[in-house]
Amino acid sequence: MTRTIALNPTSAPPPPEALGIRLDSLRGARVGFFSNNKPNADVLLRRTATELEARFGIVPLFFTKEIPSLEAGAELLDQCRDACDAVVLAALD
Repeated sequence: MTRTIALNPTSAPPPPEALGIRLDSLRGARVGFFSNNKPNADVLLRRTATELEARFGIVPLFFTKEIPSLEAGAELLDQCRDACDAVVLAALD
């Protein structure tokens, strides 16, 4: 008899405190747009930033990690955290 094992490739959800604080409004917020540097991620982020800037007057800030297959370095993540009130992440191909 063949035994089948099903694995769940997703990780456990982060603890609530890791999700940050929800902004009351986007009006005038500094919003980071963080790209994983895969094809089309920058296109999606720039279009999203343009719409949010027009609707809410956000200040868009763009961040891109160097190597798509590796996690972002601590320095880049710290820079993004310190500069932004909120962050939009795109991970596309």
